Amino acid sequence: MSEIVLHHYNESPYAEKIRALLGYKGLSWRSVMVPRIAPKPDMVALTGGYRKVPVLQIGADVFCDTRLIAWELERLAPSPAAKTAAGWNDVVEHWVDLNLFGKAVAYTFGKNVDYLPDEFLADRAALRGAPLDREALKRAVPLAEQELAINVAWVESGLASQPFVNGSAPGSGDFTLYSILWFARNGRFDFSRFPATSAWMERMKAFGHGERIDMTADEALALATAHEPAALTYDSVSPDASGLSLGQRVSVAPEQLGHGTAVQGELVGINTQRLTVVVRSERAGLVHVHFPRLGYRLREVKPS
Repeated sequence: MSEIVLHHYNESPYAEKIRALLGYKGLSWRSVMVPRIAPKPDMVALTGGYRKVPVLQIGADVFCDTRLIAWELERLAPSPAAKTAAGWNDVVEHWVDLNLFGKAVAYTFGKNVDYLPDEFLADRAALRGAPLDREALKRAVPLAEQELAINVAWVESGLASQPFVNGSAPGSGDFTLYSILWFARNGRFDFSRFPATSAWMERMKAFGHGERIDMTADEALALATAHEPAALTYDSVSPDASGLSLGQRVSVAPEQLGHGTAVQGELVGINTQRLTVVVRSERAGLVHVHFPRLGYRLREVKPS
């Protein structure tokens, strides 16, 4: 197996999810730092257009979205296990992604908006497809803090009787939840009212980040060109429920915060859980870019 390469930046909450998971599994990995805002020419050269962080690279295979990255790390390093099978962990992850994340961002951005550069706000507005106003962000803080506290109180009640959301050992739900509360804590949210949650966060933090070794973007791109994509590890169902079939040229974009991040390529794998497209670029060569099926828009690209 080629080296595990994580493309990320330090402040990203979802990158922290994967860093913590790498620490829990005791893995060594290469770290490629990505700018917080566009343009991201090195990353786009690797992914074919996807610019959200983090991205996991293994040779000429590129994995987008932390849910899929977690599945891949579980496949590569099954022990210690971080349960990712359908069930309670899926429920927690879905709730965090669709509910808690927005509240944590609203609080953290509003609380710290005076320290955020104009370029950063413009970049995030472009991802949202809607403007971000400094004064509106500030006015939203009291409600966002209240809503965040209500949600953390729900977490607190669940952690009062067990060490992890998953039970006696952490699961994927723990890592997803931890990353967002880590982000809120860095944004100055007060967790002192929630002792069980605070203790759980310390247990999660104690896993560390594994062995992190720096790597340049040029080295990562050279790694991609030196390898061929691995054989797919899943069976395809073609045509898909969307009517699209293997071999068609498609566009893939996130349903949330996905403006300007579409990837176009040949569809070479798809089932109810994931999909894969072939992307070719001068700097990265031929790579397989992998996405989870849920949460991404898949469309046919008509010949021009």
